Formats: sequence, C-alpha cells, structure tokens
Amino acid sequence: MKKDKSDKKDKKSSKKLKKAKHGEEQARRSDRPRPIRKVGLRSGIAAMTVQETEPLSPTVQRIVLAPVEPERRPESRQLVGEYVRVVVPPSGAAQIPEPQWRETKHGEWPVWAKPAPPSRKYTIRQFWPESGAIEINVTLHDKGPGTDWARSVLPGETTYVLGPKSGYRVSYDYDFYLMVCDETGLPGVSRWLEQLPSTAQGHVFVQAPSPGSFQQLSAPPGMTVTWLSREDNLSAAVMKLPRPEGEAFAWIAAESTAIRPLRRWMRETWELEKADGYSSGYWKDKTKR
Repeated sequence: MKKDKSDKKDKKSSKKLKKAKHGEEQARRSDRPRPIRKVGLRSGIAAMTVQETEPLSPTVQRIVLAPVEPERRPESRQLVGEYVRVVVPPSGAAQIPEPQWRETKHGEWPVWAKPAPPSRKYTIRQFWPESGAIEINVTLHDKGPGTDWARSVLPGETTYVLGPKSGYRVSYDYDFYLMVCDETGLPGVSRWLEQLPSTAQGHVFVQAPSPGSFQQLSAPPGMTVTWLSREDNLSAAVMKLPRPEGEAFAWIAAESTAIRPLRRWMRETWELEKADGYSSGYWKDKTKR
C-alpha cells in the first residue's frame, strides 16, 4: 500500500517542529552550562585476567582486570557513568566455562553452550590507557552470581568483559554539583570527583550499610561529603539540602526505591531541567517490594 501524501507532510512538519524546538532550547541555554550528553563508544568483548583483588570495605571488593590480548581491550574516554558487563560463573560453578569463538558482524565473539554464564554491570572505577586494564568495585550483596564471583575469584583467573558502550559528558561550568549514591553508584562518583576541577563546589551523599563500610574519598575542597548508614533515609537527608544559588546539576544513582522521591524533588523543588540532572536505579532491593 502506498503511503498517503498527507503522512509524508505530517512527518516533515514533525521534523521541522523538533528542529525548531531544539534550536529554541539551544538559544535558551546559550549562556548556561552545556546540557548532559550521552556519548556512544565502540564496544567489543575482551578476555581479561584478574590482576588484583582486595576488600575496600566489608561490603565492597576491588578487582583489577587486564586484557589477555593488547589489541582486544576496553576503551574509555573518562566519561561519567561508563560501565562494563563482566561475565561471571553460573550459580554453583567455580569458573566460567570456555567459550567457542565465532566470527560475527561485531568481529570474533565468544559463544557458550546453553545455559550461558550470566553477566553483571559494573562501573569503571579506574582505567589505565597504557595497558587497557580496568578497576571495578563490586558491592557484595547477600547472594547472587556477581557477589559469589567477587568473593572467590583469584589473581590469574580469566573472565570476559563487554563494553563500555557509552558514558555521559557533563559540563564543568556548573556552580554546584549534587551527587547521591550508595555503594553501587560510588565507583562512578569517586572517579568523577577525581576528575572535577579543584574549584568545583557541591555536596555528595553516600549510603553504605554501616560506618565500617565508609570509605575515604578524594574530592575538591569545595565538595562536602556526607556518609549515611542503611537505617538512614537517603532521600529525606538529601531533600533537607537547600537549593544553592546559580546553576546546579544533580546525579543520582542508588537503589531504585530509595531514590524514587528525589526524581520529583529535583524537578519541582530545585526546578532542574532534564538536561541538568540524571537519575537511575542501579539495583532493586527485593525486600522492599
């Protein structure tokens, strides 16, 4: 069936309207910080060897992975929120089974016999461009394939890492940065704090199970860091913070239920535009359903 001419006109009108709105938004923000922008990255899959593993706290395990083949490795642009998928052993298995490598449109790709081993998302904490090595910090939950792997993996063992596929570019021109996270969002926030200019101002709220899990963060002098225990109400603590003067940006990454009230708060109370904030539930606490 041939498309009606009116359909084509409607599509053209819709494109023109979107373009006009985009132009209006750019003009409105011309004297403001550039909006947050998602940046796509070329991602592949790499076999990687565990180089180091050590506890950062009773509830977080630090793991450093290095590529087996120098030409097949993760690439990072030091963007905010870059994460990789790490293949971990299936529940009850000690190691990841050996895959078969097949040629695909993405290049050589590992294929496992079913059921294939699971994978888990982890934010890049550090990246060493010379070697292609990455550091991830794994939050240890009560159970799960990722937690089991992080507790038992030893230097010399091999895993497979996919990504990173994307990250976010956030302007350094904001007057105030609000960062809210728990231990799952902390690796990304820690890396970001180390990249901020020394003049950056803001407040960081981090929730951890108990004071024994609090970590030392490296942050610009103007960034206040507040640690909260699990029994503290994360959203309530954040919403006590008065709206700062000037341009503000909010980054929120923690357990889905804990941050739910903050999404409306940062739009309605702090009156932040969508381009001046980010929020994501990094995991779900099933006990809160």
